[in-house]
Amino acid sequence: MLHIIFLILKILGLVLLAAVGIIILLLAAFILLPARYTAAASWDGTMDSLRWRVKFHWLIHLISGEAVYENGRLIWRFRTAWKHFDSTSGYKKTSSAAPERIRTSAEKTAGSTEDLKDTDRPVKQKPEAGKEQEPEAGEKQKPEAEKEQKAKTQKTVSDKKKEKKISFSEKISAYWDKIKYTFKKLYDNIKALAKKKEKLRRFLTNEIHKNAFLKAVKELKRLLHRLCPEKLEGDIEFGFEDPAYTGYLLAGISLIYPMAGEFLNIRADFENKVLKGSVLAAGKLRLLYILIPAWNLFFDRNVKITYRHIKKFKL
Repeated sequence: MLHIIFLILKILGLVLLAAVGIIILLLAAFILLPARYTAAASWDGTMDSLRWRVKFHWLIHLISGEAVYENGRLIWRFRTAWKHFDSTSGYKKTSSAAPERIRTSAEKTAGSTEDLKDTDRPVKQKPEAGKEQEPEAGEKQKPEAEKEQKAKTQKTVSDKKKEKKISFSEKISAYWDKIKYTFKKLYDNIKALAKKKEKLRRFLTNEIHKNAFLKAVKELKRLLHRLCPEKLEGDIEFGFEDPAYTGYLLAGISLIYPMAGEFLNIRADFENKVLKGSVLAAGKLRLLYILIPAWNLFFDRNVKITYRHIKKFKL
C-alpha cells in the first residue's frame, strides 16, 4: 500500500516539476529570444513619393507583422500563432454594403420629390383682423419709447457731470496707488522666484540626488547602445530656403555623426530647398535589454530616495 502512495507522489512530483520546467523555459524564451525587425523608407521630396515598410517577427515567427505605406495607402498584416489579422479584411465588407446604401438613398430621394410635387401648390391666406389695429398700437407705443430714451440720456449726462467733478489730486493719488501696487507685485514675484531658485539649487546639488542622476544616465546609455540597429544605411540630402537653417541643422547632425557617420551619407544643399533620400535599418531587440537597467534602477538606494523626494518636492 505504501509503495502505491509513494508511486502516486512520485508521479505528481514529476508532473509538477515538468510544469515548473515548462514555465521557466517559456519565461526564458520570452526574455532571451530576440525580436528581429527591418525598417526601410524613401522619399523624393513629395508626399506621393513617400514609401516605408516595417517588418518584424518574434518567438520563431509565432508572432510576426508587417506594415507598408505606399501611394497614400497603409496596408498591415499581423500574425500570432494560428490567428491572422490584416487591413484588407474590413474593405470587402464595406464594399458590398455601399451599393445597397446608394439604392435606398436614391429611392428615398425619389419618394420625397414626388411628395413635394403634390404639396407644392399655392395656398390662399385669409387676411387677419388684428393687422388693421397694429398701426394704432405702434402709434401709442411711440410716446412711451421717446420718454424712456429721454430719461436714459438725462442719466448719462448726469453721470458724466459727476465724473467731471472728480478733483485732479484724487486722480494723481489713484495713479500713484496703481504704481505702488504694480511695483509691490513685481517685488513679490522676484522674491518668490529667488526662493524657488534656491530651493531647486539645493535639490539638484544634493549628493544623493546627483548619484541617482548619474546612475540613471549610465543605465540609459547602456540601453541605447544595446538598442542600436545592427545594420544601418542611409543616403539623405536636405536644404532650406534660408542657408542659415541648413547650417544649423548640419551642426546638430555633426553631434551624432561620429557614431553614425560610417553608416549614413548626409549631404547639405545650401542653394535649394530639398529633402530626399532613403534609410534602411535592421536589428534585434531582447526583453532582457530593458529588464536589466530597470532592475538596477529599482534596487538602487539613491534612486529610491530621490524618487521619494521628487514626489514630495514642491516649488
